[in-house]
Amino acid sequence: MTSSQKLHGVNLGGWLVLEKWMTPTMFDGNDAIDEYTFMQLADGADRIEHHRKTFITEEDFEWLEKNGINAVRIPVGYWLFDGDTPYTPAIEYLDWAVEMAKKYHLKVLISLHGAPGSQNGSDHSGRVGEALWYSDAKYQQQTIEVLEKIAIRYIVEPTVWGIELLNEPKFDLIQWKLRKFYRQAYKRLTAVSRPGMYIVFHDAFTPRLLSGAIKATKSNPVMMDIHWYHFADWFKQRPIGWYFYKLAHRTRLLGWLQRMQPVIIGEWNLVIADQVMRKYTKEQDDKLIRHHAQLQLDTYTHAAGWFYWTYKTEKRGIWHFRSQVEDGVIKLG
Repeated sequence: MTSSQKLHGVNLGGWLVLEKWMTPTMFDGNDAIDEYTFMQLADGADRIEHHRKTFITEEDFEWLEKNGINAVRIPVGYWLFDGDTPYTPAIEYLDWAVEMAKKYHLKVLISLHGAPGSQNGSDHSGRVGEALWYSDAKYQQQTIEVLEKIAIRYIVEPTVWGIELLNEPKFDLIQWKLRKFYRQAYKRLTAVSRPGMYIVFHDAFTPRLLSGAIKATKSNPVMMDIHWYHFADWFKQRPIGWYFYKLAHRTRLLGWLQRMQPVIIGEWNLVIADQVMRKYTKEQDDKLIRHHAQLQLDTYTHAAGWFYWTYKTEKRGIWHFRSQVEDGVIKLG
């Protein structure tokens, strides 16, 4: 993949799958913790429709094109087409986003963040709690059926660059069930999708283990998605210089992984654990964050592309890509 073809993108997080921390004012005055509980509020359906209409607008797509972004990764839930009480359908908004992306020359990666039963028990799967997806074959087949419907709907729409089978499935040491699902889903999607459309699979935070999990056919290329964040418990005890050294040398890992398939960094941002940053002054902190931004951009040029998490939140700051570009922290081009 040449530099001109590489994806420089953002996630449209918190839009078609709610995350409370991203849009906290929606959760003011109620005890909802995720989209599942939010939709059980008396006015939940009306409020989420307003959110979908206003959180992402055409002006956002225009801004992205003007600022050198060529792709968007759009999280969706399995309820996208038909709903599933209390969830309501969101397909009209995804259709609109694809049209906007076409107008502003952006590629679209549709990522299934919410699987039936939940693949990770996190809010970004739609429902906090148990990850029941693994223990029920019906959930897994329902997931494939939703992915098929997405592929069929956009079969003549080259703007839809790819479909991601499942976002951040639960970590496991072997992942036999996940491997089986990936291969079944790939086989089913290649039968109904547009030739050339990418099928993307997440590494479940074990990139060395899952690299090569899907063998691509000539019809549909495969790509592996890695999410690299820097606030895990093991990182909190390390000096920042050690972390920056490791980050710069991730080019070796990317090179090794891409012997099996291309790799994208589907989620990343500038956050560094508070335990690490609190020892620095505000001026030092600003310099470290800017260095962190440039170091990641330099490292990720060795991947097939990247998507910042996330394009926007209610509050400007380090999670809010647009504010970081407008404030000169992230420098593109």
